[in-house]
Amino acid sequence: MYPPMSPLTGICMTKTAGTSPAPCRIYKKTRWLLSRLLIVPALAAICCPALALPLTAPHGAGYFDQGIGVYWPYHATLMITGFILLFAGFMVARYHKTKDWYKTHTILQVCGGACILAGITVGVYMVTLSGLPSFRNIHEIFGIVTGILVIIALLLGYSVRRVHTAKTVVRTSHRWLGRITIALMAVTIVLGIFFLSLILRR
Repeated sequence: MYPPMSPLTGICMTKTAGTSPAPCRIYKKTRWLLSRLLIVPALAAICCPALALPLTAPHGAGYFDQGIGVYWPYHATLMITGFILLFAGFMVARYHKTKDWYKTHTILQVCGGACILAGITVGVYMVTLSGLPSFRNIHEIFGIVTGILVIIALLLGYSVRRVHTAKTVVRTSHRWLGRITIALMAVTIVLGIFFLSLILRR
């Protein structure tokens, strides 16, 4: 068994004279690689509803019963799941900084972002299939803006440990953009529930 190591540097925290910290680095890199490989099937499962959408509707566009009436549960499930995962990732980074907090934060954010983008894809598809105009109400506009902010926040998070200049600016931007995105996402979900209730009453 390898000795304990620092979660930030990957260097052994305790070592005797003549020993090398290299095994710790190798062990940490192996664990990190395995965790990334596990993300792939998770993302595939998350994106399946969006990837499995038929390219053409069986009766053409303009039919509510084959658009919103069919796909809104998938859209809502993906968006709410994405919100929960992103919020959990925020809570880990803010209040639960254990030894492996960064890995946990990254996995939650990537899976949450994938859910959001898959949910937006399903949303655009079902609205188009129903023959309704796209991006005409505040819920749809907020949804697209949220998707863009999620992508930017993830890119900033990826860059935090890789940039050598303006690191503080990137880290601060990532933190605040993440908070704004989560807040906007909550508002968008509430608006979505409101508009859905109006549509289903027709």
